Amino acid sequence: MLRRYIGDKAFYRRVLGVALPIIIQNGITNFVSLLDNIMVGSLGTEQMSSVSIVNQLIFVYNLCLFGGLSGAGIFTSQYFGQKDDEGIRHTFRYKIWMSLILTIGAFVIFLVAGDFLINLYLSGSSDGGDLAATLSYGRTYLRVMLVGIPAFMMMQIYASTLRECGETVVPMKAGIIAIVVNLVFNYLLIFGKFGFPTLGVEGAAIATVISRFVEMFVIIIYVQIKKEKYNYFKGIYK
Repeated sequence: MLRRYIGDKAFYRRVLGVALPIIIQNGITNFVSLLDNIMVGSLGTEQMSSVSIVNQLIFVYNLCLFGGLSGAGIFTSQYFGQKDDEGIRHTFRYKIWMSLILTIGAFVIFLVAGDFLINLYLSGSSDGGDLAATLSYGRTYLRVMLVGIPAFMMMQIYASTLRECGETVVPMKAGIIAIVVNLVFNYLLIFGKFGFPTLGVEGAAIATVISRFVEMFVIIIYVQIKKEKYNYFKGIYK
């Protein structure tokens, strides 16, 4: 009687097999930004504050993108269960258009109102010099980070589609690679090690952008190589 309401071990193994890689991959996605906060923190309070503020602003964009992709993902899972590859392609194309609209909107808002949004976090301080420095660092960090938003967008589109079709390990592995790349380039570019320029906050942003593009290319290249396995990606851009 108890098993009827709780389920058997095989059920929980299947659920954990799907859920754990998703948990790890989403945690890794957020940990990339956390790495910047931690490593930039050694440079000074203004630098750490600027990176933290900008990452909070970008996190709002990430949430909007996640919500849009999750909504379409309900249909992707249904089409996958029905073995309807063309239906999956339609939802994938919808994700691209929806994500493009969100991303272009985010670009416009951050470029036009970036300083205003950063200043919203600084209005409680009375130290004008620190405020000016934090705003300057934040502006630099934000403008570099915008370069990586399209890569993050495409990575999320592919990763969400793979997860909805039962493939959770590939996005997780791509995320682990991104963490390593971000950590290495943070060390090289923030502190100027092994002949690299000492870029501080800008270096942290460049490292994050590089890791986003690496993560995107890992997933896309893998899907292209294994196209026979992921038949629903065939002709996706036609």
